[in-house]
Amino acid sequence: MARFSGGKAPFLRISDNKKHGTGIIMRDFLIGLLPVILFTWYKNGILVYTQGNITFMEMLYPLIFILVGGIGSVLMEAIFFYITDPKARQLKPLMKKIKTSYGLIPGLILALMLPLYTPIWVLLFGCFIANIIGKMIFGGFGFNVFNPALLGYAVIKATLMGVINEAGGYLNISEALIDSYAGATPLSLLSNNVISFEALVSPYGGLWELFTGFYPSGLGETSVLIMLGSYIWLSARKVIRWQTPLIYVAAVFGLSWMVGIISGESGIWFPLYTIFTGGVMFGAVFMITEPVTSPKNPFGKTVFVLYLAVLTILFRYVGNLPEGVGTSIIVMNIFAIPVDTYASIIRAQRWRKPALKYILILFGILLVLGLYAVLKAGNSYNLFIPLFNLGGGF
Repeated sequence: MARFSGGKAPFLRISDNKKHGTGIIMRDFLIGLLPVILFTWYKNGILVYTQGNITFMEMLYPLIFILVGGIGSVLMEAIFFYITDPKARQLKPLMKKIKTSYGLIPGLILALMLPLYTPIWVLLFGCFIANIIGKMIFGGFGFNVFNPALLGYAVIKATLMGVINEAGGYLNISEALIDSYAGATPLSLLSNNVISFEALVSPYGGLWELFTGFYPSGLGETSVLIMLGSYIWLSARKVIRWQTPLIYVAAVFGLSWMVGIISGESGIWFPLYTIFTGGVMFGAVFMITEPVTSPKNPFGKTVFVLYLAVLTILFRYVGNLPEGVGTSIIVMNIFAIPVDTYASIIRAQRWRKPALKYILILFGILLVLGLYAVLKAGNSYNLFIPLFNLGGGF
C-alpha cells in the first residue's frame, strides 16, 4: 500500500495496452488542447491577417510560437536523456524515453499561457525551467512535485515580464489599435480598485466578447467557449474527472459574487467577469486536473480545488498578483500530499469520530481563509470592515 500511494502517477485501473493507458490519455489530452491552439492562431494570426494589419509570415507566428514551445521542450528532454543515461545515447532507446516522457505537453501549455510577443529565447528559457528543473530533475514524468508548465511560467513572470512588455506584451496589432484597451488586459484593470461594469467590462465590448475570448490576455487562455468544448471531450474520454473543474469554477464564481456584493455590486456580471478572464477556465480544464501534482483521492481532489478557489480570490483581489490562478496551483502543489493523506484517513474511517480532527483541520483552515479572502477583498474596494481592517497589507 505504501508503495502504491507514494508511487508513480498517474494511476490507472486498466493496464497499459493499445486501447488504454497513459499514452492514450496523453493523446486525448492533446486532442483536447488542439481547439485552443487553433483558436489562438485564428485570433492572433488569421483574423489579424484578414484585417490587413500583418504579413503572411506574421500570421503564422502564433502557431510557430506554440510549436517552438512544444518541440523545444522535447529536444531539451532528449538532450537530458542523452547526457544522463548512457543507454539513451543510441537512437532506439532514446526515442523510447522521449515517447514515454511526454515532453511536448508542458511546452505547449507554457506557450499558451504567455503573451503573444514573448521573445523566443524567453519561451525556451521557460521550457528549460519547466521540463528540466520542474520535471526531469525530480525524476521525470510522474515524479514532479510542481506542474512543470506553471513553474516555468511563474519564473518568467517573476523575472522577465519587463522584457516581454518591451517586446510588445499581450496585445496583438489589431488589439493595439483599439483605443479602449489602452494597453491593458481585463485583469490589470482590477488594480484600479474599482468594481463596475463600465470600468472592467465595457472597454472590451461586453461579457460575450470575454466569453468567446476576443480580448487581450495570454495566448491560449481567453476563450471560455472553446475550453468548454475541451472540457466536455476530456470528461467524456475520462481523461479528467468532470467534477473537479466544475467545483473549482463554481467556487470561484460564488466567492467572487460575495466579493461583488460586499463591494456594492450585486449583479451576476462580476462573478462571470471573474471566470471569463485570466486563467480560471484554462487552469480548471488543463492544470488542476493533472494527476501527478494533485491528490489521488476523489474527496481529496474536492478539498484541493476548494483551497485553490480561495487562494485564487486571495491572490487576485487581495495580493499583488492580478492573475492568481497559476500562483494558487503552485502553492497547492506543495500541499497535495498532505491533503491526500488527510482525505484518505477521513474516507477510510467513513467520517467517524477519529476523523473529526482531520475534518476540522481541513475545513477550519478553509473557512477562515475563505472568510478572510472575501472580506479583505471587499475591504480593498473601499468597504470598511473593522474586524479585518488590521492596518496592514496581506
